[in-house]
Amino acid sequence: MSYTQEQVETLSQALTRQLGEQHQWQWEDQREVLLSEFSKDKIETTLEVLRENYPHEWDRKNIKKAPKALKQQLGDLAVLYKEQKLFTQPAQADQPGGVAVWWPWGHGGTISLRIKPLPESYATVQTSGQNGLFSRIKQLFSRSSA
Repeated sequence: MSYTQEQVETLSQALTRQLGEQHQWQWEDQREVLLSEFSKDKIETTLEVLRENYPHEWDRKNIKKAPKALKQQLGDLAVLYKEQKLFTQPAQADQPGGVAVWWPWGHGGTISLRIKPLPESYATVQTSGQNGLFSRIKQLFSRSSA
């Protein structure tokens, strides 16, 4: 499913408001995304907002563990290089999933941020590492406090 510029702007409105006036948004026809290019002094505040809004953060090391359905939708965006990131959100009740694409420029002074809805949802599968030691420690503490 493809989204129009108006649909992407509407679906992204809460996020773009939260990012505030530090980001100026423009439409990028080639990828059908909203695009903001900003200086490195806005990195920390922008990452904080992205991490609040997108539960899944992918980089070049963990993208191979991303759900196949997500990687298929992302296509060439799922090929990540140093410092590039993807922030994703599966679909929710009345809201499609979404992706925020974090691309630092080669010189390190500018970041491109692209946001768009995902045409389909995806589900994550917990790996044994997520169910392993941390879960056992959590269960141990919950038993001792009971």
